[in-house]
Amino acid sequence: MAHHSITATELTFAVLDPEWRARWLRGEKPSTKSFAPAGTARAMGVQFHKEVEKLVGWLTAPRSLKAAARIDTVEALVDHVWTTSLQDLTDKLFAAGRGEDAAAFTERMRHFCARLIALRTRTRGFENWQDVFVGAEQDLAHVPVAVGDGAVEIRGRVDAIRIHPERHLEVVDYKLSQGARQKADLVQLAIYGHLLPIWRPGCEFCGTLEYYLPAFQDVEVSPDELRDIFSGMVAPVLQEMFGAGTPPASPDRAAPPAAKPAEKPSGDDRADAAPNALGDAVAEAFRSFNLAVECASVIEGPQLIRLRLTPGPGVKVSSLANRAADLQVKLGLAEPPLIKAGKGFVILDLPRPDPKPCLLKDALAGPLSSALTSMVSFPVGIDVEGHPIVADFADPNTCHALVAGSTGSGKSEWLKAMVASMLLRGSPEQVKIALIDPKILTFSGVGGSPYLWRPVATTLTEALRILRDAVKEMDARYQLLNGAGVVNLGDYIKAGHTNLPFLVLIFDEFADLILAGRDDKKEFEALVARIAGKGRASGIHLVLATQRPDRAVVTGLIKSNLPLKVCLKVANAVNAQIVLDEPGAESLFGKGDLLCDLGRGLVRAQGLFVPQAEFLAALGRK
Repeated sequence: MAHHSITATELTFAVLDPEWRARWLRGEKPSTKSFAPAGTARAMGVQFHKEVEKLVGWLTAPRSLKAAARIDTVEALVDHVWTTSLQDLTDKLFAAGRGEDAAAFTERMRHFCARLIALRTRTRGFENWQDVFVGAEQDLAHVPVAVGDGAVEIRGRVDAIRIHPERHLEVVDYKLSQGARQKADLVQLAIYGHLLPIWRPGCEFCGTLEYYLPAFQDVEVSPDELRDIFSGMVAPVLQEMFGAGTPPASPDRAAPPAAKPAEKPSGDDRADAAPNALGDAVAEAFRSFNLAVECASVIEGPQLIRLRLTPGPGVKVSSLANRAADLQVKLGLAEPPLIKAGKGFVILDLPRPDPKPCLLKDALAGPLSSALTSMVSFPVGIDVEGHPIVADFADPNTCHALVAGSTGSGKSEWLKAMVASMLLRGSPEQVKIALIDPKILTFSGVGGSPYLWRPVATTLTEALRILRDAVKEMDARYQLLNGAGVVNLGDYIKAGHTNLPFLVLIFDEFADLILAGRDDKKEFEALVARIAGKGRASGIHLVLATQRPDRAVVTGLIKSNLPLKVCLKVANAVNAQIVLDEPGAESLFGKGDLLCDLGRGLVRAQGLFVPQAEFLAALGRK
C-alpha cells in the first residue's frame, strides 16, 4: 500500500532542482511552472496536445478505422486536420492579431502529420492505425513504485504509447521547445519508462522525445538508457524524499548499474566447436550453395572468431559476400557475418560464444603502455589477433575523429575509454577536455573535474559557445607559438614550456547541432572546419560522435575534416557507407565491436571498457 504521492512533473523538478526538493521536504508546495518555454504561450502547447489527441483518436477509433487507413500521404492527412479543426483555430488566431502563432501552429501540425505518415511507412504489414498506436494521452494514475520498505504513488500522463518495429513498445513525449529543457525531458521520459512496465507488467518500453520547434526532431532513448537515467538520477531522489534511513549519494555521483552478463549469441553450438570443426562447418555451408572454399586458419579474438578462407577456382569474393544472409540461417547466427576480401584470402567473422571483456586498465598494463607515445595518443581498440590499435591526435592522419554507432553499439563506452586513457597518463596541466553531452548520459557525474576546460555542455547554446571559445583559444595559441619560434604545441612543450595543455573537444551527439536550424548548422560547420584545419598545430582536437550517421548529419564538410573514422554497429549499410565509404559496420556485433580507418584501410577491433568508478577516478572525481 502506497503511503506517499507525487506527480511525474513534480518528481522531475525534485531531481533537477535541489532547492525545489528542499522546499518540498519542508512541507511546501513549490511551483512546477518554471519549465514553460520562454516566448511560447502555454495555451498553444495545450492546444497542440488537444489537436494531436483528437487526430490520433480519430485515426484509431473503430468507427473511422477503414477511412483513416486509406490516408497514406502527408497532404491527405493535413487536409483532414485542416477541415476538421485547424482552419477554425487559425481563423480565430488571425482575428485576435496572432498571425505568427497561427503560422507556427500550422507548421507544427504539418510536421506532426508528416511524422505520422513516416510511422505508417515503418510499420510492417500496416492494416490500420491501431498497428501504430497502443494509446494516446494515457493516464498513469497512482502507479506504486517501491521505495525502501514502502511505496510511492507516481501519477503521470504520457502523450502516446506506440508499437515499435524493433523494440516492442515506445513511450512518446511531444515537446514544443528544446534547448535547456532537454535534461528535464529525458528525466521525465525515464520516469514514464519506469512506470509503464509496472502499469503493464511484462512489457518493455523504449522512449522517444519528439520536438516540434516547429520543424521536427526526435531523440530516441533505449530501454537501457531509460533505466540508467532512472537508477542514476531519479531513484536516489525518491529514496531521499520518501525512503527511510540515510539519504543516498547525490544523483550526479550515483553508482552505475551493475554490468549485465554478456549474452550468448545464437548459433553457439557451431561456434563452441573446435576451430577445425568450425572451419569445416563453414566450408560445408558454402558447398551447399555450390561455392567451394577451404578454411586456411582460425583466429580467436576477444569478441569474435575470424576464419581465413581460400576460395576455390572461379569463386568470387562477391559471391561469398552475397551469401552472408544465407550463411546466417545455415549456421544459426544472430546477425549476418561480415565477409570481405583480405590479402590472399577471404575474411569471415563469426561471434565468439564466450566473449572476453577488454578492460582499459588491463590493456594499459600490457603492451599498450609502450605504444602510447604521445600525451594525446589513445587506444582505438584491440584487433582480432590481440594487438592494440593506437591513434594519436598529434598525428595529421588521426588529429580529429568522427565516431558513429547506433544505440547499444558501445559508442559512449568507447568515448569514455578514450578520455580515461589520456587523463590517466596526464595531469590537468597537460590535458584538458571539453564535453558536449546533449543526452546527459555519457558524462554524468564529471562536474567539477580539474580536467574540464569548460563545464559540461548539454544545450545547443552551450555547445556553440564552447566552439567559439575554442576558436579564440586557437588563434591566441598561434600567436604564442609564433612568438616562441615553434610550429606546433609538441615542439613548444619540448622547449620546456608547460603553460599550454592539449585540448580535446568531445561531442557525444552532434546531430542536434546539425539539425537545429540553418544558421546554427552553418555556424557549427564553419567552426568545425576552422578548428579541424588549424587545431592540430595548436593542440586543439575534435571528436564528433553521433548515433545518426545519415547524410543530413554527417555532411561532406564535416566528414572531410575528420580524418580518423571509428564506426561501431550502425543500422544499415548506407550508414556504414557514409562513415567509412564502404559497408560492413551494419554486420558488427555491438558492445564495442568496431571498424576503424586510420588512413591505412579498415581494421576491425574491440573497443575498450572502463567502469564508471574508474572513469570518474581518471577525471579526479573519486
